[in-house]
Amino acid sequence: MARLAPLLLCATLAAAGCGGSESESSEGTMIDWDLSTSHTTDDVDWPKPDLSAVEISPVESVRIRLPAGRRFAGGRELVHDVTLDRRGDLVRGLQVDSHPRTRDQAYELAGRWADEWNLSRKPFDEWREGARKTPVLSTARQGERIGDTGPIPTVEIRNSFEDERPALVSLQLYWPD
Repeated sequence: MARLAPLLLCATLAAAGCGGSESESSEGTMIDWDLSTSHTTDDVDWPKPDLSAVEISPVESVRIRLPAGRRFAGGRELVHDVTLDRRGDLVRGLQVDSHPRTRDQAYELAGRWADEWNLSRKPFDEWREGARKTPVLSTARQGERIGDTGPIPTVEIRNSFEDERPALVSLQLYWPD
C-alpha cells in the first residue's frame, strides 16, 4: 500500500493534464512557492479555485522550498509543466514534468533527480538495460518523508509519445494523510 499512493497520484495528475492549463504570460509562469511549513492552496496561489487539479504550462522558472531545507529549482529549458492536485485547501500532490527527452537524456535526468532526492537509481538502470518498460519509477517508502511533515518524493520516467524524444521525467511530491 505504501507504494500505491504515488501511483494513484500519477494517475490523478495525468488526468489533470488533460484539462486546461494556466499561464500568466506567453513567456510562461514564474513559480516561487514556499512549502517548507505548509502545503495549502494559498501557498501555491491556486490558479483555478473551481478545479481540484490544475496544470501550469508553459513554465518560465520553478523554485519550490520544502521542509528540512530541501529545494527544487529549474528553468524553462528543464521544466515543461507543473501539475497540482488538492483535497479541500491542502495540496496533496505536485508534479514537475521535464520536456520530452531522448532515452539517454531521460536516464541521465532521472538518475540525477534520484540522487538529489535520495532515491534508488536501480529501476532506471534496469530500464536503460531493457529489463523494464516505461513507465518506471523510484519512490521513497511511506515513512520516508521530507522532514517530519513534508511530502514523499518519487521520480518517474514516462512515455512522451514523441518519436524523436520518447521519454520525459517527472518529480512527484505527495503529501499523505
